[in-house]
Amino acid sequence: MSTLASVKLVLDLIARLRRDVTVTDLVRELAMQKSSASRTLSKMAEHGLLEREPTTRAYRPGAALVAASYHFRTSRTAMSLLDAALDDLVIATGYSCYLNLLDRHEALVIAMRTGGKGLQLNWPIGTRSPAQLESTGRAMLARRTDEEVLEAIGESRDPKTGRRQRPHKNLLARLAAIRAAGWSLSRGEFVSGVAGIAAAVVDVPSRVIYGIGVAIPVQDLSEPLIDRCGQIVRDAACNVGRQIGDPYWLSAKSY
Repeated sequence: MSTLASVKLVLDLIARLRRDVTVTDLVRELAMQKSSASRTLSKMAEHGLLEREPTTRAYRPGAALVAASYHFRTSRTAMSLLDAALDDLVIATGYSCYLNLLDRHEALVIAMRTGGKGLQLNWPIGTRSPAQLESTGRAMLARRTDEEVLEAIGESRDPKTGRRQRPHKNLLARLAAIRAAGWSLSRGEFVSGVAGIAAAVVDVPSRVIYGIGVAIPVQDLSEPLIDRCGQIVRDAACNVGRQIGDPYWLSAKSY
């Protein structure tokens, strides 16, 4: 079997199982020899097609695949609209803006635009962060039920200690406030000195939850700026959400 054929089989398996995969999965599902399965996964990780989850050590799509899939998805309605909204956000705010998707308990960066003022941040495509600790992640978590949020966080483990993660203090109350307002604010809780304002959109057919937001230096924050950027980000998400039939935004009030 050629290398490319093996790679395609692994990617097809990930898509079919809808989860991270291990050497055992390849042996059982693809009838591969254990040595071949281990070598294939290691090589795919070496070239950025896969990466290893720190706790389980299973393999999941890597940065190269995330970047390629982003360009594929931009031809689809939700992604093309969000991509255009990202450009508009940078123009409207002047700050760097990000597009994430929710992957269980993590926020995964799939696109970014660099703004002309404030922070010149560069979180590469494929960067993951705990969703409950930052604005885009909380905006996306707010589109799930409290039960789903607690279940997702409860399944995660601290990569350093291996202990199960716990919901951050007042997380559910913060998510309720986000659902009511339509947007989320962070004040540098996750990355020191970096605040964020974000909102989320659900692509109903795929059930993928996207978060779109702006990164702002904490020292720039003021109530007028927070209100202004919150409204801009909310309007961007609302515009996309209504075009793709997101029930939350279809029923939301216009401001």
